[in-house]
Amino acid sequence: MKEDAAIKRSIETRHQALALFASKGYSNVGIRQLASALGINCGSIYNHIESKEALLCEFFEELFEVLHQHATRIQRRVPVYERLRALIEMHVRLQARMPEHFLLVERERYQLSDPWLGQADAQRLRYEQLIARTLGLATADHGCAKSIVTLLNQAHSWLAGCTRTFDERVEILHSTIRLMLGNATMSAGQR
Repeated sequence: MKEDAAIKRSIETRHQALALFASKGYSNVGIRQLASALGINCGSIYNHIESKEALLCEFFEELFEVLHQHATRIQRRVPVYERLRALIEMHVRLQARMPEHFLLVERERYQLSDPWLGQADAQRLRYEQLIARTLGLATADHGCAKSIVTLLNQAHSWLAGCTRTFDERVEILHSTIRLMLGNATMSAGQR
């Protein structure tokens, strides 16, 4: 029972920290404010987290691990001609479930220093490479995969004001990415 309570407390603590970083911005949250929001004494915060920066990096890793798992399933189970739409739908659904994670990944990366920055960048690169393989992009088109991941990660922000339904969001993203892929293919042919 004590172990279950400790796990529940840890999950609640992490969720509170995630919400605080997303709403105020990582650099605007001090250790005292973080401890206060978590309902713990400032002096004991490091019994709950390794460091503020390590916690931010954990949120990055959580998101990219979930994205990687879902994209791997898509790569294995979805026919090639349906993969792009499946990846887009997966991103749109996850953004509804994990909006703070996406916000932090795109807005707060520059707050990390090594070794945390290296870890976060490695997770993102691993995901970008999976996207490239899943979509059948050539190794030379890594920039295209990177752009697709950025577009998908930021889609919630820039689509919020112009579309309302899931299908509308998916269709706009699908058309945009198909255009990007078409341009990448044309550029590759010109080399």
